[in-house]
Amino acid sequence: MAFSASVRRLLISSPGDVPRGDLLIVQQSINRWNGVYGEQFGSIIMPISWGTHAAAEFGQPPQKILNRQLVDKCDACIAIFANRLGTPTDLHESGTAEEIHRLSESGKHVSVLRCRRPVDVGGIDLAQATRLDEYIAKIESAALILDYSTDADLARHVETILVAAVSREEARNDFQLEYLSGREPVAEVWPRVDAVDHSGKRNWYLVLNNTGDGAARDVRVETKADSPNGHAWDIITEREETGPDLPVLAPRSEARFRIAANLVSAPQVSCKVPGPTPGESRRTSPVFG
Repeated sequence: MAFSASVRRLLISSPGDVPRGDLLIVQQSINRWNGVYGEQFGSIIMPISWGTHAAAEFGQPPQKILNRQLVDKCDACIAIFANRLGTPTDLHESGTAEEIHRLSESGKHVSVLRCRRPVDVGGIDLAQATRLDEYIAKIESAALILDYSTDADLARHVETILVAAVSREEARNDFQLEYLSGREPVAEVWPRVDAVDHSGKRNWYLVLNNTGDGAARDVRVETKADSPNGHAWDIITEREETGPDLPVLAPRSEARFRIAANLVSAPQVSCKVPGPTPGESRRTSPVFG
């Protein structure tokens, strides 16, 4: 019998060395989840990948096109690594690294898996393997990264991830519905960094994205260096002496602020967007340069 369900887009992100058989297992696990749990959760998972869903396009770097076409429209992500990190983008160590960062910064559920199947050591690119280990070491303080070495391990991880991702989204929707039923809509402000090339010069911008259904008011931005040897970034706004950096950020909209960075600026900072009440914070999340 038919049932009503929300369709949630799940990005499957991975470098090219992840076995095709593993990606097939992920697809099969999603199909099984839809059949077993879809009606119970009122959700259907739609797997999204650049190889299947991206459209050829000219005019921008490939990752920017993928971000606009696919990544920013997804509700969650499963990222899988094996022994390669992948090709660097303008902003991050690789396309998969950028997708992890972009979706997590938008408040989406992101899970990272590592393939530990036996491989021929002679076929491993040592430079790529070293870059991957360095990247994993960088993010593991903020992520639970799970290994798998068998088909059963991978299928089990995928099922657990889907339950956790959909449950989180359901809880978030219930929270928003509570506000919509008798209170002000919720504002959710997420920071990220974008780069724009102009006349041979790269300009960096802090972007505040309000993904909520309510307006964010009296938005103030604070940055703090995540390393003792670096300085926090200066954010150029039209802020008056005692006023907010942004009086109002409309629902489902963005605001851009120029970043004034120099040689002593930290490569990574934490960006805090406090709420209207002193001591209250809407979101605190890392912003990578």
